[in-house]
Amino acid sequence: MRYPSLSTYAIALLGGCMFQLLHIPIPFILGPVTAIVLAKSLFHMESSTFPLARDIAFVLLGIQIGHTFTSDTFTSIFPYMLPYALLSFLMIGICLVIGLGISKRTGMDKTTSMVGSSPGGLSAMIAISESLQGNSGLVTIFHTLRLMSVLFIIPFFVTHMWGGENTAAVDYSLSVDGPLWTVLFYILVFFIGMKGKHKIPAGLVVLPMIVIGAIQTSGLFLYSLPSSLFSTSQLMVGTYLGHTIMPREIVRAGKSCFYFLSLSVFIIAVGILFAFLFSFWTGVDIVTSVLALAPGGLVEMSITAGQTGGDPAVVSSLQTIRLLTIVLVLPLLFKRMERHIRM
Repeated sequence: MRYPSLSTYAIALLGGCMFQLLHIPIPFILGPVTAIVLAKSLFHMESSTFPLARDIAFVLLGIQIGHTFTSDTFTSIFPYMLPYALLSFLMIGICLVIGLGISKRTGMDKTTSMVGSSPGGLSAMIAISESLQGNSGLVTIFHTLRLMSVLFIIPFFVTHMWGGENTAAVDYSLSVDGPLWTVLFYILVFFIGMKGKHKIPAGLVVLPMIVIGAIQTSGLFLYSLPSSLFSTSQLMVGTYLGHTIMPREIVRAGKSCFYFLSLSVFIIAVGILFAFLFSFWTGVDIVTSVLALAPGGLVEMSITAGQTGGDPAVVSSLQTIRLLTIVLVLPLLFKRMERHIRM
């Protein structure tokens, strides 16, 4: 194919439009993923994307989520942090124990199995796998299966269980349009995100989200960006995710994929169960609780919250806390366990 990047984006756009017509949740993320993976599987298409387009898209999604923050957001999540942390650590522990079981069942080395079982932080888990000399190719496949399971199961679940009419969906545009000069803040957060993308987990999303969220809570009105720009950014992210999935690699991984796919579905069910407990414990609405405790997909879960009547600011804040916990605590844990998991 002469222009693989253009063909990839064209197929992604077609998939996004189809999912939009079918009223499928987060259509401009799930549609491109589905269309590109099908094109790869059925027609052996070679996909390609523009890295800069992906980076800009992640920054825009961070801005989009940051717009949902209010002056009450940071104070409102404080009472939720302890119960959320306890449930998150319990979920991580369950994943690691099951990872050990999969290792014994399949004969896979414990390093690869446990790192591949951890619920979140794909890039960080690959780095940990490399440092512990695990099979990073398998780790990538297993985390891709987890992320795809979350993306397709959780949005459908919350949409059809509680968000079908979408009456409380969040409008990401500002109710009061700020002056044109505030566009400079968007340019600033782009450079901040680019500077921190290799230093902070999900920095392209998290840093713009925090900066824009802080500006929002200060009372300064920002210039409203068109909603079509955010839809385009979702399309870019969906295209990138579809590009990263290699059907051939999944086939090569064989029966191990079945175990990790089963683990993904199981931990999603555990997350939903914990969400009911979290909702009962804290009083947070069930949609927000389910999305906050979903095992991965910070951007996608925050967007889904906006479309189903949840609170995107709370979802993104809590997901960020867990993401940081995973990428900061698990590497230290694996390093301490390195001698034992190699036995």
